[in-house]
Amino acid sequence: MLKKILLSILLLLTIVIAAAVYINYPKLSIISSYAAKKMCSCTFIAERSQESIQNQDLAMGPLAYSSTTIDRENRRATSSVFGLNAKTAEYRGKLGCVLVQGKDDFNVKYPDDKDLTSDLPEINYPYGDNMEWIKTTGIDHDQVKKVVNEAFDPNGGMTSKRTRAVVVLHKDSIIYEQYADGYDADTEILGWSMTKSIMNACVGMLVKDSIINLNDKNLFPEWANDDRKDITLNNLMQMSSGLDWSEVYSEISPATKMLYDSEDNAKVARAQGLEAKVGEHWEYSSGTSNIISGYIRDQFADHDDYLRFPYERLFSKLNMDNTTMECDESGTYIGSSYCYATPRDWARFGTLYLNDGVWNGERLLPEGWIDYTKTIVPDSKGKYGAQFWTNGGGAMYSKAPHDMFSCNGYEGQLVAIIPSKDLVIVRMGLNSGFDFNSLLSGVCEAVD
Repeated sequence: MLKKILLSILLLLTIVIAAAVYINYPKLSIISSYAAKKMCSCTFIAERSQESIQNQDLAMGPLAYSSTTIDRENRRATSSVFGLNAKTAEYRGKLGCVLVQGKDDFNVKYPDDKDLTSDLPEINYPYGDNMEWIKTTGIDHDQVKKVVNEAFDPNGGMTSKRTRAVVVLHKDSIIYEQYADGYDADTEILGWSMTKSIMNACVGMLVKDSIINLNDKNLFPEWANDDRKDITLNNLMQMSSGLDWSEVYSEISPATKMLYDSEDNAKVARAQGLEAKVGEHWEYSSGTSNIISGYIRDQFADHDDYLRFPYERLFSKLNMDNTTMECDESGTYIGSSYCYATPRDWARFGTLYLNDGVWNGERLLPEGWIDYTKTIVPDSKGKYGAQFWTNGGGAMYSKAPHDMFSCNGYEGQLVAIIPSKDLVIVRMGLNSGFDFNSLLSGVCEAVD
């Protein structure tokens, strides 16, 4: 009798486990893809140890069940969950790590090895490489140091606040920077959705070149026969396209299918139908940013020219020599999520926007572009402009200046641009619940 009971229990457990695997099997693909991509990028771009990546970036929730093998000779990382649904990401130099969906159908490579590194050692940062901290007047430097130090866990650890880096610029000069153990000024860190703001700059440069216009419609052939033909580039920039979207990562969604189960991110996003009238509803959407990246790609007759574009026209101009823009398997930049850069390079990017799109005397973005960028979308409740966040009425950060606009990313990445204080503040970390109000208000209070 006892034997029959035990067999029944064992059978029931087997059925429960089998059902759980069946239901969650598609999610395993997402977990494996995320882990492979993260491990590959942090290994070959950021040059961090596998132990650090596993214990910090892949230690939360289901990601903790991932297991990864690194093939250093072929510069690949392969991840799986309990040996199931293995996924591989491969390092491609300036294109970062490409997540390969089965057989690589595209074999995308950066077109050349041209050295774009700046050589301006005698010019002070951010316009050159000379790192001389300026003791400017009107700043309580001790207060800035105290506030920034409070943004970090004690002894350089990564336990609660989990801040990796903070860089503070005032009037184009670094007045203070600090890093957690294992990170320094040369560590490239993923900006996540701060990458959307890179898309803003790329669009701005093409507008300046008169190649595209914000009022452009009929953006893609597959939109020609329905109301999506009325979506303008401006609608995409302001995330008011009306396209159906679900910015959810805890389950199978358009966002996870796009980033982790697709060869062509922009194609997945473009396939979405309308859920609202074009131009009347703001909805945060990573899909929108990848559609923009795909539209930018369409402006180049030669794909190689598209791949060179952000490097030659933006990163090299800004001396962002330690920045990597990653693409999907099809060769489209993942404009929603995947730009790695050092904190100093992220600060350089913020400085371009602080200074009205002018870099060391050269106008890179059109006149009026920054005003357009930070113009609040009416339906966003004061929080959004054009691929940048805004702080209208303190909507994002109640204790920060209301003229602040920012690049924001998952897990608490931030490039805060504060014109009224002539400040750029960068924070990189692993905690989306980080207390930005204290950091931003504390630094602002220290600047006269």
